[in-house]
Amino acid sequence: MNHMFVEFIECTKCGEKYKSGLNYNCTKCGSILDIKYDYEKIRDRIDMRRLPISGSGVWRYKELLPIENPSNIVSLNEGSTPLYKAERLGEAFGLRNLYVKDETRNPTGSFKDRPITVAVSKARELGVGTVASSSSGNAGGSLAAYAAKAGLNCIIFAPSSTLDSKLIPIALYGSRIVIVDGTVSDAFYLAKKASEEHGWFNATSTFVNPYQLEGDKTVAYEMVEQTGGEVPDWVFIPIGAGPLLVGCWKGFKELNLLGCTTKLAHMVGIQAEGCAPIVKAFRENTDKVDSWGKLTTIVYAIADPLVGYSQDGTYTLRNIRESGGVAEACSDKEILDSVKLLANKEGIFAEPAGAAVVAGAKKLLDEGKVGSDENVVCVVTGTGLKQMISERFERPKPIRPDSKELERFLEKTGL
Repeated sequence: MNHMFVEFIECTKCGEKYKSGLNYNCTKCGSILDIKYDYEKIRDRIDMRRLPISGSGVWRYKELLPIENPSNIVSLNEGSTPLYKAERLGEAFGLRNLYVKDETRNPTGSFKDRPITVAVSKARELGVGTVASSSSGNAGGSLAAYAAKAGLNCIIFAPSSTLDSKLIPIALYGSRIVIVDGTVSDAFYLAKKASEEHGWFNATSTFVNPYQLEGDKTVAYEMVEQTGGEVPDWVFIPIGAGPLLVGCWKGFKELNLLGCTTKLAHMVGIQAEGCAPIVKAFRENTDKVDSWGKLTTIVYAIADPLVGYSQDGTYTLRNIRESGGVAEACSDKEILDSVKLLANKEGIFAEPAGAAVVAGAKKLLDEGKVGSDENVVCVVTGTGLKQMISERFERPKPIRPDSKELERFLEKTGL
């Protein structure tokens, strides 16, 4: 049975229209493509105003996802991640309504499972036998897992800075790893070129593939469900190229269009100071994002210099501005401190990129851009379990199994 409500795929710049297929950037002008749906038909089929929709996970929203036949869906039960009220963290910051959307709870430990379930399902639907991606970790691990589930070949192009702890799962899932001597942008270029030459399905987590962004929208859908139909005032998202932020923004707009909500959220993109091309353009009040030079950050998951595809940053910036949002950068120290703070106050162990939103929320509150009574959601994108932060961990000295020694230890540590 045909469940797809896609009308066409449209270029975000020149307006050229395409049918659903192995589509990447616009063949006419090279710009980003966006999937357009028949919202009238969707409204007739499901009443999204009666949230929550029954069931769980990303595929509850299949009418708003680009898969024609549900038998092609490849899922590991991703989505339906918790939204917590971060009471202790909010108290520390002076934010009364601070929430955390905990994407570390996805099957492979990051939000990437949302776009990847859609990508691999589409690859299966199109009959493509090999999926490929450039990735510094999370997207590669996710694609490798879903490809294994689907029985597809998978090739991951990883920049040389990629941590072993992120490569090990990719290898265990049975994917081929190509280490590229260069940056995320170099790996992106090679994955793109190889996919074109070999007819692979390029599932790189940028805007190169229009299908994946549709999985990202489901974060917004869930947020609105989990707050009983309320839309947050501010949504903080860590960004490299920015598809998660753009996807969430699209999700909020769709819910508004379908009559589920009456307001929209302000989207905030957080980057690391050592690689912040989108923030630089935002601060300079220009519309065009330029690629970044030398990377001076250890927050690798969002350190995307956008070399050769700076239009992705330009598109994300456009969406941030459209939402009345902000692009902000935080130092590595602020971000690493936030890893500790988030774990210490809320029991959530995030990788540095995932905790960057916490640093960003504090910064915007301190600057007076976010009000202490406003509803703020921080999307924590990935688990810290894949990334050892050994330089932040001081191993306690061992003590003898003796109660007096224990008392001395407890005194010393203030317990």
